[in-house]
Amino acid sequence: MPASPFRSYRPAERQEAAQALICQREKALKVLERDWRRERKALRQRLLMTRIQATRASIVSWQDYIAEGCPRVPNATTRV
Repeated sequence: MPASPFRSYRPAERQEAAQALICQREKALKVLERDWRRERKALRQRLLMTRIQATRASIVSWQDYIAEGCPRVPNATTRV
């Protein structure tokens, strides 16, 4: 198996890896949103909101990757 599943020649393997990353990001997003709601300090809330927005963008990006048919990325370094 390649170092990164996104280098694989099997589309199903790339899609499975992308789905796993989306699940990880969704779990992280729930934790970040919970922490944001509980946080009272404005600076910390802004930092958490930035992380929430970045995590949401990451999820959308991986969903787009799946919608595009999970194209192979020969130089991928992302691991699940």
